[in-house]
Amino acid sequence: MDVLVKQVDLLLVRHGTTRWNREKRYLGHTDIPLDRGGRDELAPLARELAGKAFRGVYCSDLARCRETLAIISPAHADTAMYDPRLREMHFGAWEGHTYEQLQHEPLYRQWIDSPQQVMPPGGEPWADFAGRIDGFVGSLLKDVEGTCSRPAEAQNDGGAAHSESKGIGNSGSALPRSKGIKIGGSALSESQRIEIGEAALPGSQGNENGGVELSGSKGNEIGGVTLSGSKGIGDREAVLSRSEGPEGIGPESQVPPEMLIVAHGGVLRQLAVSLVPGLSFWDVHVQPGSLLRIRLSFTEETGGWNGKLVNEA
Repeated sequence: MDVLVKQVDLLLVRHGTTRWNREKRYLGHTDIPLDRGGRDELAPLARELAGKAFRGVYCSDLARCRETLAIISPAHADTAMYDPRLREMHFGAWEGHTYEQLQHEPLYRQWIDSPQQVMPPGGEPWADFAGRIDGFVGSLLKDVEGTCSRPAEAQNDGGAAHSESKGIGNSGSALPRSKGIKIGGSALSESQRIEIGEAALPGSQGNENGGVELSGSKGNEIGGVTLSGSKGIGDREAVLSRSEGPEGIGPESQVPPEMLIVAHGGVLRQLAVSLVPGLSFWDVHVQPGSLLRIRLSFTEETGGWNGKLVNEA
């Protein structure tokens, strides 16, 4: 018996670069705009997304994400849902500071070793950050269901229409917290840092250009995301275990409807963890102004939605 499969593509975009990003300062809820270079770097993505008819558009309510959306998809800027749940983690008293400024503070060093257990002073606990992202995912999946249940002609309405939800910021209940976040067993030294979208966190070794190259990765890029454990184009199986190529469109090779999410690096990582089975927060790095595509598939056999990373945008 044939199994019904419904598919939707989520296009996750990280906002362009700000001055604090270039200066490697912790940037969470501080509301600063893109710098000139950050606006210019979005031009290729704007060309790539031109004319796309998105079934739903969701964006962090902070200026750097609003500005990014206005550049890459101006037709949707007025109809997008601006949701504060898509804000980056709040770094409290450490906002605007660099690793070099904080490295000798005892609490900061504890946080570097155990970010899930230690909270920045005046900042946001990791559990609260993960919980609000899970709440957004719960609302998003309701909208995805609405998109898949509408007739095809209703889905080709120019991209401004959303599902029956009155606003993702107020709809849906939180999903159970994702179990995919992994830090590893032992304490991490200060040299083992990972960027949580805007800032440095433990987990991988930083490079000299301000980006992060994940341990075990040789720089294989999947839609702007580096996956750990991949060794380059000759070893695609390492990537395709969790990601499918452009040929994996679906049963009838139909192009799935698309939904756009513009947010922050740490948020996109956590969304990927919630949506892609077996993916860890530390597996993914999204460069400013880059795009990650996740293909969601629902099957009657499993009765649920599962995501895969797709290596084409």
